[in-house]
Amino acid sequence: MGKTMTEKILSAAAGRSVSRGDFGWAKVHVVSMMDALHFCDWDFFDRNQVGVWDPTRVVFSFDHLAYPQYGLGVQGLGRIRDWARRHGVPKENLFDIGRQGISHQVPAEHGWVLPGTVYIGADTQAATLGAFNCYAIATLAETPFIMATGDTWFKVPPCIKVTLTGRLPKGVLGKDIYLRLLQDLRGKAEGCVIEFDGPGVATMPLDVRMAVANGAPHIGATTMIFPSDDVLLQYLEGRAREPFVPVQADADAVYDQYYQYDLSSFEPLVAGPDDPTVIAPLRALQATRIDAAYIGSCSSGRLEDLAQAAEVLKGRRISEGVRMVVTPISTEVMMQAVEAGHMATFIAAGATVTAPGCGACFYGNASPLHLEEGENCITGSVENWPGRMGSNKAKIYLANAAVVAASALAGHIASPDMVRANQAAAVTREQS
Repeated sequence: MGKTMTEKILSAAAGRSVSRGDFGWAKVHVVSMMDALHFCDWDFFDRNQVGVWDPTRVVFSFDHLAYPQYGLGVQGLGRIRDWARRHGVPKENLFDIGRQGISHQVPAEHGWVLPGTVYIGADTQAATLGAFNCYAIATLAETPFIMATGDTWFKVPPCIKVTLTGRLPKGVLGKDIYLRLLQDLRGKAEGCVIEFDGPGVATMPLDVRMAVANGAPHIGATTMIFPSDDVLLQYLEGRAREPFVPVQADADAVYDQYYQYDLSSFEPLVAGPDDPTVIAPLRALQATRIDAAYIGSCSSGRLEDLAQAAEVLKGRRISEGVRMVVTPISTEVMMQAVEAGHMATFIAAGATVTAPGCGACFYGNASPLHLEEGENCITGSVENWPGRMGSNKAKIYLANAAVVAASALAGHIASPDMVRANQAAAVTREQS
């Protein structure tokens, strides 16, 4: 019987052949840490006089608490710098202010995340990096123990196969794929790995794949894994820190469930308010007033998101009474967006651009976008629980970055096509 991508990666990491239901220890390739580490027992290392199994394979990214006046940041950032120094973590592995970005973006940009490996991320959204043909899982309180040993305990999970065909329509992004999967698979994917294949994958930019995989925990999946292809290999060329072995599922691999989607059938979706599982077509909510708009977080804020949003905003101004904030996912992405002219477009449209990181998505609200009671916000964020972006009496709607931009222009939830149609109609009226 053939093996899934999950079985192949865990077999390689365990040093023996494993299949669905088997238990074992897997050697991890890298551990990615964020800065909000209050859940970790950092005294474990000194108390037990143990060190990190391989300090060169530990990466810290300052993302949640890059503004140290906010809560845990006052205590955390200096402590992390000191801990990393004492435990031999190379300075280049500490993505401090000036190099910061989200902890499941920066390691990929700098070549630590490689196909065929086991990736550990100390953040609930670590599955994002399953877009890199690796087994990317989130760990929390157990993270220090993995760092001390370099191993993680596993049980080979059941797998779901999702075959993609076609190509996404303009203005539809990874956020929409994830929300559609959340609609269809919620309650059916608990503890599973979702593996993708099919010709549609090759039409998806890597940024879009990452936005899809970002949704794994909300669907209930352990992680998601995309196959390796030319799109991924081109990205890794010049970045990968060492040789790697991509994995593909065998043709006769057995899955617990099978699904197939034509990407051309996808449309913009909106989730909320107050719950990411409350999902509707954009057209059903297009009359909803918008007071604030946010592009950023680990589910948007990548270059593909910024590019599509900038295209919608170019030459236009956001609606009076709407405040808009854009937070790039990393310093590298911010630089790319500057070079492409996207940052200038956002500022000219009336938006505020902030330092890279989690920004307004995080409960710490380290952002100028703080929601007041009774306000409505549309955001590319990963979650929309009450109070996440300010008042717990504000309403938060999730959508892709292009929809966020269009809504900021319209003053209500709107699609990019609607904005373009309204502009064309206005031009026609002027000409007549």
